[in-house]
Amino acid sequence: MKRWKNITIAIPGYDLKPIIDDLLELDILSISVKDFKDSQNSEWFDYQDQQLEMSGDTHSLSILCAEDFNSKEILKKIKKLTQLEEIHIINEIFFQDQDWLLKSQLKFQGIKISKSLQILPPWQTNKNFLGKNVIINPGTGFGTGTHPTTKLCLNWIEENNLSNTSLLDYGSGSGILSIVSKLNWANNVVGAEIDKKAIANSIQNCKLNNIHISFIDLNEKTIQKKYDILIANILAETLIQLSNSFKKLTRKNLVLCGILDKQVPKIIDTYSEWIILENKKNMDGWNLLEGKL
Repeated sequence: MKRWKNITIAIPGYDLKPIIDDLLELDILSISVKDFKDSQNSEWFDYQDQQLEMSGDTHSLSILCAEDFNSKEILKKIKKLTQLEEIHIINEIFFQDQDWLLKSQLKFQGIKISKSLQILPPWQTNKNFLGKNVIINPGTGFGTGTHPTTKLCLNWIEENNLSNTSLLDYGSGSGILSIVSKLNWANNVVGAEIDKKAIANSIQNCKLNNIHISFIDLNEKTIQKKYDILIANILAETLIQLSNSFKKLTRKNLVLCGILDKQVPKIIDTYSEWIILENKKNMDGWNLLEGKL
């Protein structure tokens, strides 16, 4: 059975959020934030109305990677990427493979996006909430609304009039943006994805919310038509590669997310050949850009 390694590091005196964003560029599986306090006294919570501060004085970072990854080499890469001089390894733990999907599912207890929208797993209910309850069965990295980029997109969907529009959710993941768009009166919603497991997760989530949305497997089919709105919550490098494709698919509005502060100028410059993008929203160093034709 495959074995993995958790490298837990301490970076005292720094805000961990921008450091986490930088570490996502490394060839690692995942990053977890751990409170120095024990589980009973920890201030970490999933269901939140306010942002939790993550300081290197109160939290550590746990990096999940393959067993044979060289810890010293990883530290060198982290120092080079973050320009930090002092990074301390607290411990290294080796362990066997396990059911990661089940583990992630049990951790997700729901999140409130706004006064009118909250995301819940199938095993949670909140009958007292007066807004929309959207049910998402967590998958591995498919999107539950906890990441700032997903929140930015969900806020944009809520704040804009989608009535009688067609919308393409490119890189649809769990289908969360497609589902919320449909619930906010978009007429024709289509998701597009390259991950077959994500598509299966999306279809399941649609059933949980009693709606129907078509999802296109981009490995098997090319999108031929234009949509009033194209929304894509994807990492910046992929967005750069997709500029020409999005030009053929966008009729009125282009909404791009998954872009760090330092990546905004490059994205705007890349797309300037056919659309003017404006930085509409920022959350924790991530940005949502919108352009209109």
